Amino acid sequence: MSEPVKPDEVLSAEYVLGLLRGKAWQKFSARLETDDRLRASVAFWQEALSGIDRADHAGEAPPSGLFDSILARIDDEGLQLPGTHTRRAVAAHWREIAPGVTSRVLHVDRANNRQSLLIRMAPGAVYHSHTHDADEEAFIVEGDLSFGELHLGPGDYHIAAAATRHPPGRTAGGCVVHVVTSL
Repeated sequence: MSEPVKPDEVLSAEYVLGLLRGKAWQKFSARLETDDRLRASVAFWQEALSGIDRADHAGEAPPSGLFDSILARIDDEGLQLPGTHTRRAVAAHWREIAPGVTSRVLHVDRANNRQSLLIRMAPGAVYHSHTHDADEEAFIVEGDLSFGELHLGPGDYHIAAAATRHPPGRTAGGCVVHVVTSL
């Protein structure tokens, strides 16, 4: 599949910011020698971005989590895809539901009495045995999870039918599980 063609304005800004590399930089530099409009575009971006003093920050890494904080702020100001809702990891609220076991609600569907959540279990944690009032689906995202002799690993899917009871959930090395269950 070929690369999408970028408008010259975008390429000019990328060139000024030093984002073009390798063949893209060589191709752009060659065009720059003969294309007056392209040179004007580069001059525009050089002027527009001249306030950025990159020398003072050369080699400094941005603070950890800065990008996620920016995305969270954008989301807080209402920039979502139409008809969607995004929950950023940086803003996640995890609550303890048992020793070494935390959960994060992803979505609540009150109309169907269902919820989607992540369960995170620390190494050696155990979650009590319980009965399901509706089907409970579990997808192992990472780690290990066992119910008695049933051992599950990353990518495994498990469903417990309504009215069933399973043994306590145990993990040796810790795990993250996506669960869809009743409220």
